[in-house]
Amino acid sequence: MDSREDFKSFIPANKTIPELTLKAVLVGVFLAVVLGAANAYLGLFAGMTVSAIIPGAVMALAMLKPFKGTILEINLATMGAAAGECIAAGVIFTIPALVLLGTWTEIHYFETSIISLLGGLLGVLWMVPLRRALVINTDLPFPEGVAVAAVLTTTVGGETAGEKKEDQGISSIWLALGAIIGGLYKFGELSLNIFRGTIEYMGSIGKFIIGGRNHDGWIYGGVTTSPALLGVGWIIGPQIASYVFVGGLIGWVIIAPLVALATGIPSPSTPIEISDAIAMGYGNLTLGSQIWGFFKIWGDQIRYIGVGAMLVGGLWAIWSIRTNLVNSVKEAVIGIKGGQTKTKKKNSSGS
Repeated sequence: MDSREDFKSFIPANKTIPELTLKAVLVGVFLAVVLGAANAYLGLFAGMTVSAIIPGAVMALAMLKPFKGTILEINLATMGAAAGECIAAGVIFTIPALVLLGTWTEIHYFETSIISLLGGLLGVLWMVPLRRALVINTDLPFPEGVAVAAVLTTTVGGETAGEKKEDQGISSIWLALGAIIGGLYKFGELSLNIFRGTIEYMGSIGKFIIGGRNHDGWIYGGVTTSPALLGVGWIIGPQIASYVFVGGLIGWVIIAPLVALATGIPSPSTPIEISDAIAMGYGNLTLGSQIWGFFKIWGDQIRYIGVGAMLVGGLWAIWSIRTNLVNSVKEAVIGIKGGQTKTKKKNSSGS
């Protein structure tokens, strides 16, 4: 395989075709808004964002194809989808913490917009010195980038979208079909109430003596059908999905029942909590109170264990590439001062 520094681009560097055009920027902004909003919803709902760049590439192709967009214009518009995903992740994983900590009592639109703008600018500026550490001096496979490259080179085919045969445009059809099916499903579930999307059960696993006192053991089981989560699982693949599944099992089947056994299940006390419990039990207050108590344990204790695990994982990832990070910053400083640097190929320790 060729070195990433010797990579030969699909469009030669000495050839000039339209790239930074008004239509490409407008499509990129549109995709950033739409897919950013979708990722914000999914992130708050599922606890993780998904790749927006792959469907973004298909949508950019579909929107620019009637205007004879070049492959570089489509690629630029696709980056808008990726930027929207990153901004959404940066907001939903930080701003709600201000509310949980009590610093904010509600989400402030103007302040959130400024924070996300500054965060996006910082992300772009930091990628300049960190490019060598994260792109060149690494063996990461970048599966999403490879997938997007495959989408663009196979569907566009040449320099312009109109050069490809019509039988290669089926990706856009599947994207539209998936959106229609998902929309009809959610409309039937939430608006028409034709069916329930969640099946839940609370079961007793007996009594246990802890510290000389009897404690009731409970276990919760539930299944939620969601087109959005199905799409998330399909995009992230079986390996990453298995990590999420195992994490859910550890939290809901092991840790939460142990906490409920040791401390007991909380009971709703305020009118709002009782109303929520009745809704969770679909009219059955006893069952709803048990489910509400289990979710209370999850909300007050279990999810913070997950946040701690994510924090340790992030810090470990940074620690594992510490040498490349330091060397990249050094190279950036040398470059700013007017010097020259040369990075050895496939060298994980820097220049």
